[in-house]
Amino acid sequence: MNYATTNRLAVLVIQHDPLLRVGIAMALRQHDAFEVFEGGPGELDSHEPRIDVVIADYGQAIALASPANRANRAPSATAKVLALTWNDKEADVRRAIEAGVHGYLLMGGEFRDLVEGVTAVASGMRYLCRSVAQRMADSLTRIALTSREVEVLRLVVTGEPNKVIARHLNIEIGTVKSHMSAIMSKLGATSRTHAAGIAVNRGLVDSPLGAFGESARSNFAPADSRVQYA
Repeated sequence: MNYATTNRLAVLVIQHDPLLRVGIAMALRQHDAFEVFEGGPGELDSHEPRIDVVIADYGQAIALASPANRANRAPSATAKVLALTWNDKEADVRRAIEAGVHGYLLMGGEFRDLVEGVTAVASGMRYLCRSVAQRMADSLTRIALTSREVEVLRLVVTGEPNKVIARHLNIEIGTVKSHMSAIMSKLGATSRTHAAGIAVNRGLVDSPLGAFGESARSNFAPADSRVQYA
């Protein structure tokens, strides 16, 4: 990668999907304030000049924001990290922010949100797209589940009955029922299945099908001025 020295913001796009990476870079290059570079995971050269903002998918964004990465001399070491992802799970957004990610955008949003996000994080601000900001604001009004309730809920999501949950957690069946009552009340659920669905949707527990990954599908269209992947 060749980096030129300009007064523009240096933006590095390192999405795993090469087509997605090219699409994001092409769209950003239409904006005169940005100098845009591309790279795949693991392609960062420790001797390259400084990058202002790195745009990455969920997992890569967390990895780049980690203290271990900040300690090295890669061009991303002092960069602000902006996650661009399909992952809208409440718990995962919180995890990313706590890990040091500076901005969080969802696929399918307006291109102007991406421009605003890059500009904002480059200036030292935090940036969440509107839907993520709303979701996180809503989460502040909810009563948090206890660690034991989360353990119970994880087993409920996998379809385990109360008897099996009690045996797994070494507690009484009556205690499991008490936890379920509290869980349903806190989540506003009407049944165990409803509670499991809410929990997976909010990212409070993993889906029984496994963790959600980044979508590899891309339908990027810069002319439409949208970050649109479907």
